[in-house]
Amino acid sequence: MCFVIGAYVFNINLAIELNNWNGRFYNALQVVDKEAIYRALFDFIWLCATIIVVLVTANYAQNRLALAARRDLTAIFLKNWLSKEGTIYHLQQSRTEPDNPDQRIAEDIKELINLSLSLAISLFNALLTIGSFSVILWNLSGSISVFGYKIPGYMFWVCLVYTALETLFTHLIGRKLKNLNYEGQRREADFRAALLEKRRFAQAVAGARAAEADCAQLQHRFTVLLNVLISLVKKRRDLDFFSVGVGQVTHLTPIFFSLPSLFTGVIQLGGLMQIRSAFVDVARSLSWIAMSYPELARLVAVYERLNQLQNRMHDVEQRVEEINSKFDWKNNEGLSVDIKLPIIGKCLAYVHMSIPSGTLAILSGPSGSGKSTLIKTIAGFNKSFTGQIRSSENYLWISQLGYMFHGSLRANLSYPLLPETLNNDLAKKILNRVGLANLFNQIDETDDWTSRLSNGEQQRIMLARALIAKPKVLLLDETTSALDDLSAQQMLDCIKTDLPQTSVILVTHQQQLKNKADLIFEMEQFYVSDSKLLHPVPSL
Repeated sequence: MCFVIGAYVFNINLAIELNNWNGRFYNALQVVDKEAIYRALFDFIWLCATIIVVLVTANYAQNRLALAARRDLTAIFLKNWLSKEGTIYHLQQSRTEPDNPDQRIAEDIKELINLSLSLAISLFNALLTIGSFSVILWNLSGSISVFGYKIPGYMFWVCLVYTALETLFTHLIGRKLKNLNYEGQRREADFRAALLEKRRFAQAVAGARAAEADCAQLQHRFTVLLNVLISLVKKRRDLDFFSVGVGQVTHLTPIFFSLPSLFTGVIQLGGLMQIRSAFVDVARSLSWIAMSYPELARLVAVYERLNQLQNRMHDVEQRVEEINSKFDWKNNEGLSVDIKLPIIGKCLAYVHMSIPSGTLAILSGPSGSGKSTLIKTIAGFNKSFTGQIRSSENYLWISQLGYMFHGSLRANLSYPLLPETLNNDLAKKILNRVGLANLFNQIDETDDWTSRLSNGEQQRIMLARALIAKPKVLLLDETTSALDDLSAQQMLDCIKTDLPQTSVILVTHQQQLKNKADLIFEMEQFYVSDSKLLHPVPSL
């Protein structure tokens, strides 16, 4: 940053020298002094070469600085969004997630950094220009008498009034740009998310043969986006009419007001060109707000989007603290649940469960009876309960929606651990344990494994992750639903054998799996209108 600042300070000195060169060159032209003209042209070559080197080097340093700042700010947002407390899921559960947080992190941070750095440096450069060239403009313009009053440095005051009026009218014309930029970014992200959603569920989309409905949905989103963009373009057009017009007038204004001094011989042609150059530089610098108005509007928009995301993530911290106050995460002797849990559309249930280490418990019952709600509560993602849950910080919750991502099979298999923790011997052993030994030769192959593997194979990968992670508490929500009964029983045998100190809860509709359970919890007791205890029944 110091190098960038230093480069622009040096560039201001070069600009002052260029202004002085204008005076020497045009004075030499006026009197046709060939020697002075050639000397000035030679000076111009090295002056331009120096300016080019300084500006290009400063621009390169500025870009590197922007990349470093983006790296650091992105890391902060990713750490908060993907925290161990599950901020990404808490945002959804609390219904406070702002639209498209992924787009805000990927695009808005980049734009915030680039705009902030660019505007900060341009403002610094403008202040230096005002400080340097205002003195030149003041000294060159002399004084003028108006209604008997002598006004020293009159061209400076003309410049000040001129730019103040320009800034005022720019604000009046472009003040709606901020809201339009904010809305435009939101609609762009919505349209992109809809396209990605169609791609993610390509099989279901193709199977439905609903091209007309799919196109209509996407076309509607794009039409909404297009209307916002048209409004934005119109507002920018209005602002451009004014700013481009002012830009043209700015070059003539100093000449118009300096003509009396030229006609009376107070200044020569070189002096006139110096005044024009200094006036334009000072006017542009004083008009920094007006000239940067579109960028300032975009900066405010992206800042508000990122600030909203940051505030929502901060609110999640309070939600997590509220939930954690009902947990004892230091329990290493299994899982104990003693809570009152409201089940939507059912009743207030009194849930009492005790699952010692090394115990496999099955949670069964009709769809909608509250099985997933209970598992989500035990995992620490539901605050709507009273009582206490004693569990371990070393727990793993595998939800109904198995997560496979684009990457190597090793990375998918070792998740949530880093792929470096999974050596080849362990990978081969685990794949063999879950019946996927044929995939070992592809362990470092990068692919979209969601579309490549069947649902049953993906569930085997989910269970393999548990064998690798070795949690103290393992929560499985319909994790064997895509497997036949025999394969599902074999997977449970693996878990009981390889995780002898783990407390396991499996939510399932597969009745044949009950003969593998140490405890069975039937969810039918949630149906009664008066609250009762949820007790285990003898294992089959």
